[in-house]
Amino acid sequence: MKKIFLLLTIFIYEVNALDFKQILVLKTVKNIALHYPDKRGKTFEYAAMAICLSETSGGKLNFGDKQLLKKGIKKASYGIMQVRLETARFVAKSFNLSKVQKMSDLELIKKMMHDNLFNAKIGVLYIIWCSNNSKSYFETISRYNGGKSNQPYYDRVQKNLKIVKKYKL
Repeated sequence: MKKIFLLLTIFIYEVNALDFKQILVLKTVKNIALHYPDKRGKTFEYAAMAICLSETSGGKLNFGDKQLLKKGIKKASYGIMQVRLETARFVAKSFNLSKVQKMSDLELIKKMMHDNLFNAKIGVLYIIWCSNNSKSYFETISRYNGGKSNQPYYDRVQKNLKIVKKYKL
């Protein structure tokens, strides 16, 4: 019985263990998020890190939505925060990011895929927009993943929030 408990404990630790690259990516996201408060002055550094962990395991997977990719590159999500092209365009317009507005779709996709700082900024600004246009924290987090009420996504982010706080990032 003790062996089973020990093996289970090791497995749980390994599942929740972050490597050096993940920690660096999460700290990058945190540092970006600290610069952008919502209209109430609240920053979302822990939520942003938990979203990054939920979306890409903290940068381990920089490309997602393979099902959407079958519909074309404009439908897929990119980078450490898994931002869709349409969302990046929306953020650029909402926050008057003129350089981003001037980028071609291909330039913007490449930037989101290969520039973690840029991707984190777009993702964090989207969280801020979600917060400014939501009635609750639950709705803010749900909206990041495409809906006002997304309990499974919210639960996954909350689980990853515990991991982020455990590491005291």
